[in-house]
Amino acid sequence: MKKRREFSNFGFSTILLTFSMICIVTFSALAFVTANSDYKLSKRVADNNSSYYRACEKVWDEISQIDAILASAYEGNPDKAAYYEAIKTALSDNDTAINKNLAENESNGKVTGLTYTITCTVSDTQTLTVKLDINYPVHRQDAFYKIKQWKLNTDTAFEENDTLNLIGGN
Repeated sequence: MKKRREFSNFGFSTILLTFSMICIVTFSALAFVTANSDYKLSKRVADNNSSYYRACEKVWDEISQIDAILASAYEGNPDKAAYYEAIKTALSDNDTAINKNLAENESNGKVTGLTYTITCTVSDTQTLTVKLDINYPVHRQDAFYKIKQWKLNTDTAFEENDTLNLIGGN
């Protein structure tokens, strides 16, 4: 009489099932970590973009006020020198939360134009700088200013770290 084996061959299928479950759990954990980091990055980019566009809105509001000041100065002053003097006094009195700077462009001792710089804070490390060249319009339909620069400046300094931390060493 032959002796029957009481042991069944479940070993290979059990090992395959266990390996499959470990792979599924590992890949799902990696997918969760990747999705979470992508969400954090997307949120940070959205916050930076929102801050930038809020700063742009402040600058455009300032530019619209400047445009109104330039239009009234043009209407009230018949010549170029009086126009620039009226602008200098009007823009120096214009007070907002935005940093501003007015500089004269001179040629042979005469003012040939003004440069108006607007600086607005975007974030802790970024500022938006806009430079306007203020012109005297020859014709009524000419522009009062020209945007010379619209620049986002980053104020972070790179600090090189060339230290190598070894076990037990400094």
